[in-house]
Amino acid sequence: MIDYEVEHDFPHIGKKVMLLNAYRIEFEGQYKDRILIAIEDITEKKELDRRKDDFLSIASHELKTPLTTIKGLVQLLQRMVPEKSPEKFNTTLDKVSVYVDRLNILISDLLDTSKIQSGNIELHLDPFEIDKTIRDTVENLSVSAPHHKISLKGSTNATILGDELQISQVINNLISNAIKYSPGSDKVDIYINRVGNFVKISVTDYGMGISTQDKAKIFDRFFRAKEIQKKFPGLGIGLYISHEIIANHNGTLWVESEIGQGSTFSFTLPIMKNH
Repeated sequence: MIDYEVEHDFPHIGKKVMLLNAYRIEFEGQYKDRILIAIEDITEKKELDRRKDDFLSIASHELKTPLTTIKGLVQLLQRMVPEKSPEKFNTTLDKVSVYVDRLNILISDLLDTSKIQSGNIELHLDPFEIDKTIRDTVENLSVSAPHHKISLKGSTNATILGDELQISQVINNLISNAIKYSPGSDKVDIYINRVGNFVKISVTDYGMGISTQDKAKIFDRFFRAKEIQKKFPGLGIGLYISHEIIANHNGTLWVESEIGQGSTFSFTLPIMKNH
């Protein structure tokens, strides 16, 4: 039994949350009739996590409103640019717009994180063609990353019952990561196929790779590998959100990688029906 949470109301010390781990003791290849049990009081840690989530939720909501106003004002300025304005004025305004968009994505991710933690993330389930969703997402990213060759192979002809916007968000995140963390490579390969009653989507990059110890934590909230933290900005929530979205769709997301050998992130989704 690993990382099993137990909540109990004790007579004198009140309600406590405990983390329970139990292992059978092995000696010289033989299991003995002994079990090692470790119990950790994680009440304060859980409360601290709850406060962090509350802060994330409130801060994200509060930041969203003025940012929407700023975005609207920048768009207004872009439409009102004088005819003889200097080129630097126009490029500066365009840069402001780009960074406002980046900030908007970041705040949206924080909002998603707080919704996931509180169990309030909504799924709008509708049938959609997964092949088309992937093609559209790849086309959009190819335009924004012209220096990378994103190749798409395979097909499923499958219909998925799910939230198309969220699944598109996962694909977008995985491909964007593949581009971001492969500074020495200009190639990303995507392969889609059927595996039983599931579709399987794989995104392969030829970048820096992930160590064995980091692979175990890669989908944890706010986790960032040391090498990545030094070279690339970010909060470490994209993969966490993607993992939770796929889990909410009854699928699985995992990674295969070695240092210096690139990475392949794959996920499965149950097929609704065949054409």
